[in-house]
Amino acid sequence: MAERVVLHIGAPKSGTTYLQSLLWHNRSELRERGLFFPGKRLFDQNRASIEVRAGRHLRGEAEVWARFVRRADDVVADLVLSNEWYVEATAEQIAGIVDDLGADRLHVVFTARDFVAQVPAGWQEELKLGSGGSLDDFVAGLDRPERKWSWKVFDPVEALRPWADHLPADRIHVVTVPPRGSEPGLLLHRFLGLLGVRAEGLDTEVATHNESLGVESARLLQEIGPALLEATDPASTPWNERYVWLRNRIAHQVLVPLGGRPIGLHPDTVERLRDRARASVAALEAGGYDLVGDTADLLDGAPRPGSVPPEDVDPADLVERAGAVSAALLRFAREASA
Repeated sequence: MAERVVLHIGAPKSGTTYLQSLLWHNRSELRERGLFFPGKRLFDQNRASIEVRAGRHLRGEAEVWARFVRRADDVVADLVLSNEWYVEATAEQIAGIVDDLGADRLHVVFTARDFVAQVPAGWQEELKLGSGGSLDDFVAGLDRPERKWSWKVFDPVEALRPWADHLPADRIHVVTVPPRGSEPGLLLHRFLGLLGVRAEGLDTEVATHNESLGVESARLLQEIGPALLEATDPASTPWNERYVWLRNRIAHQVLVPLGGRPIGLHPDTVERLRDRARASVAALEAGGYDLVGDTADLLDGAPRPGSVPPEDVDPADLVERAGAVSAALLRFAREASA
C-alpha cells in the first residue's frame, strides 16, 4: 500500500506539462527511487481527471480513476497523480477524491506562478480553442467563479480552500514556479524535493513544454478563432475534434513556429495582478500551508521585455499570419484528398 498519495491539482500554465512529461518519461527510474506515476499512457492521467470532474467516481463509473485507486492500495511506493484541471473539482467531487485516496495519506500539491506571467498565458490557451474574447475581458472575467478560467484556477488560496476542509495544512503544498531565467530544472527539483526524491540523474532532455503564441498570432486567433470553431461543428463533434484542429494543428503546428513578441499587459492591470499576488501570499503564509520554493517568485511580476498589448498589434502582422493559416488549411485539405 502506498504510504503517501500525492495529487498535483494545478494550476494550469504553471509548468504542469513540463512536470508531467518528465514524470512519465522517467517513471522507471522514479519507481526505483520510490515514486510511482501510474498509467498505460500519459493521457490516462488526463482521463482520470476528466472522470472525476464529471462525477463518475461518485457513481462508480470511473474506469481509469478506479484503476489508479486500486494501484494506490497495492503499490509499494508513493503514488503521484497529476493533472492541472483537478483544480476545477467541486466540493462534492473533492470529498469523493479524499475518500477514494485516503484522508490519512493524501497530499495535495499546487504549483503557483506569478500572475503577471500566468494570466496572459491562460488567455492565449482560451484563444487556442476558439474564443474571441479580449485580454481585458479575460482579466475581468476572473472574478466570475462559474467560468472555466477564474481566480479559483489561478490563485492558490482560492484553489486550496476546499481541500483544507479535508486535509491538515501541512499536507497541502504550494510549489512556487521559478521566474524566467532561473536555473534549468529548478521547478522539477522543488517538486520532487517536497517528496524527498532526488532529481539528479533524471533525463530532462525529454521535457515537453506547452508552447506559447506570440502576441501577433494571439491577436489573429482572437479575430478568426470563433469562425474556425464554428467550422468544426461543435454542436455535433466531440471535444477532441476541436482540440486536434484548433489547438494542435492551427495554434501549435502553424502559429507557434512563427514566433512573435510576448503578450503584454497595461500598467494598471499589472498593478492589480501584483496586488492580488501580495494578498494571496499573505493568506498562504497565514494559512500554514507547506510553501516550497520562494514566495518572492510570485510577487512583483513584470511583463517580459518587448511585450505588446494585443490591441496594439499592427494589422499588417495579422495579414501575414492569416496567410500562413490559409496556406496550412489548403495543405491539410490537399493531404486529406490525396
